[in-house]
Amino acid sequence: MKKYILLLLFLTAIVVGPFAYQRWSEAKRLRHIRETKQTAAQIHATPLKDFQQQLEQTSPDQTVLVLFTGNTQAHLEPCGCFIGQSGGLPRRATAISSIRDKGFSSLLVDLGGFLPLEPEQMKSDVFDQTTELDQLRVQTTFTAMEMMGYDMLVSSQPEANLGENSVDQVLTDHRFQLLAASSKASSPEQRPYLIKTVGSKRIALIELSLLETGQAASIPIKLDSLMSEVQAQADVVIVSSHLQPEVNKRLAEKYPNLSAIMSRDTGETERVGNVLLTYCYPHGKTLGALTVTDAAGETAATVEQIALTEEVDDDPNVRKLLNNFYEQVASDPQLQVASHPLFSSEALEQDSNNSYIGSEACQECHQEEFNQWSHSSHATAFNTLQIVGREYYSKCVSCHVTGFGYSSGYQVGAADRTHLAEVGCETCHGPGKQHTYTPLATNIRGKVEASTCMECHQPEHSPGFEQIVAQLMPEVDHSRTDPSLKQILEQRGRGPIKPQVELFVMSYCPYGVDAERELLPFLSKYIDKIDFKLRFIVNKKEQSEGGTDEDPEFTSLHGETELIENLRQMVVAEFYPDQFFDYLLCRVNHLKEAWTLCAEKVGLDVTKIASVVDTPQARHRFLQEVERTEELGVRASPTLVIDGRVIRGQLWRGKVRETCQ
Repeated sequence: MKKYILLLLFLTAIVVGPFAYQRWSEAKRLRHIRETKQTAAQIHATPLKDFQQQLEQTSPDQTVLVLFTGNTQAHLEPCGCFIGQSGGLPRRATAISSIRDKGFSSLLVDLGGFLPLEPEQMKSDVFDQTTELDQLRVQTTFTAMEMMGYDMLVSSQPEANLGENSVDQVLTDHRFQLLAASSKASSPEQRPYLIKTVGSKRIALIELSLLETGQAASIPIKLDSLMSEVQAQADVVIVSSHLQPEVNKRLAEKYPNLSAIMSRDTGETERVGNVLLTYCYPHGKTLGALTVTDAAGETAATVEQIALTEEVDDDPNVRKLLNNFYEQVASDPQLQVASHPLFSSEALEQDSNNSYIGSEACQECHQEEFNQWSHSSHATAFNTLQIVGREYYSKCVSCHVTGFGYSSGYQVGAADRTHLAEVGCETCHGPGKQHTYTPLATNIRGKVEASTCMECHQPEHSPGFEQIVAQLMPEVDHSRTDPSLKQILEQRGRGPIKPQVELFVMSYCPYGVDAERELLPFLSKYIDKIDFKLRFIVNKKEQSEGGTDEDPEFTSLHGETELIENLRQMVVAEFYPDQFFDYLLCRVNHLKEAWTLCAEKVGLDVTKIASVVDTPQARHRFLQEVERTEELGVRASPTLVIDGRVIRGQLWRGKVRETCQ
């Protein structure tokens, strides 16, 4: 008997083992990706609430508080590509106001580096190629900073030498005290320092770039003559420097009476004697806070970076300013132009005889590869922009479409280029026109290297990508077996935006009902992680058949009874979202019985639902259903759509094989 049991266990292990191992291996891969991204995305800064608690234990009368930012490069807010991003003007405004509410007087200063320079610009000496969008970003940044009450602004090279479109033109409309080299906006008596009274203390800020003559070695000589003048007028002296850390250390050793040397660049805070060397997180990810306390005649300086994560609410006025910015971009084609197209050094992209033709053109010869791509996150990249309303913003569009910035590539708002929305085949493999005419290995990128991925998957948008690229490659491996619905949802759920899951049905279609019976228990496990909508396939009557724009009429394959049930389920979804799944699961098993049985069973107000369903306003909701089905080309019940792309039936259907059309 034992032999048979052992044999049975052995055979079970042989049959089940590979599947169990595959599931374990996939779970391990996804867990490693998630943990690596979370670690890489962590920002080493103090939560705002913790900093506020520290202030409560500090006397405002003995404390000088300097709040600072630098090297923000006109970043208005995080891109939203991953969970846990820090920064943003609306959050910064909230942090500043909450600190002031604690009764602390403060000096608020930006240390410079506010121009939105691209990496290639920062590596060169050409700094005058700012676009209209860049200029609007700078203007919006300055307006927000004025709303926050900034006291001082440092503008050094290259920002002060941008010509007629420079910072000078913008600053004339704002009330900042300005430390700026070669700036018309500065007064004729411009000196390399400014002094401001904060509480009972006078704080001096010296900007070293105004002393530069081309060699850092000459700065201490000129600084010598300033120190006695400044120290005679100020209680606290701070230096703003974007010199090398080694130079800043030597300055700290030479001038031990300084409270701090503050740099707009990135670096590790350290102390040289009594002098603090402080740095900034780039792109406005944090708010710097330099605290100088004066107790028993001795001063001591400490510095912290305050995290501006999702825990910090948006300031409503600055949020409104940013919303106005996005509306302006959406309405002006000149602000939607791509400034730096991807793959500008690649031969295929630069071939004037080549052009983009869309992923569907690849499908004829590469059907399996196309199927695999269509269920990847690349195939729904543009949909994520539409969800957050950034489909007009070129800084985001570039990495969410195909060929943006090239004459044959995607163009914002161009109806004839919608086939290039999403990160299609040609993003990775290059423009495909020549390859479709003459399929050769030399006119397409067959093997895609990780460096190609990193054109978009940079640390700013995809933290930790370099460490997990090997684990991510299976998701874009065209030879990979079809993913399961579970894998699709878990992969799409890694980002900050919930996957949109839409199930299109006709409420009396037997195949649609079977699909609900099969899918709803599964989807209920992800209800907090997905944005689920049950949608209905209906047709709008032509006006000549009795419908009007004010009072449209609709038809459905299974008649008026189906239309009413569709409406009823829409009303339940709106008024009772927490009981919606329970109602549907009951209804699919009792569709031929009175709907009130299921409504009462799950605790719904039958009278309220009935009164809402029987109104013209309710029928108007069918217009959205018609619009969505036409947008996606959906005709069959059931049809499953995730993030705007139809999921092939064989990936999720069990016994359901047919459709109502």
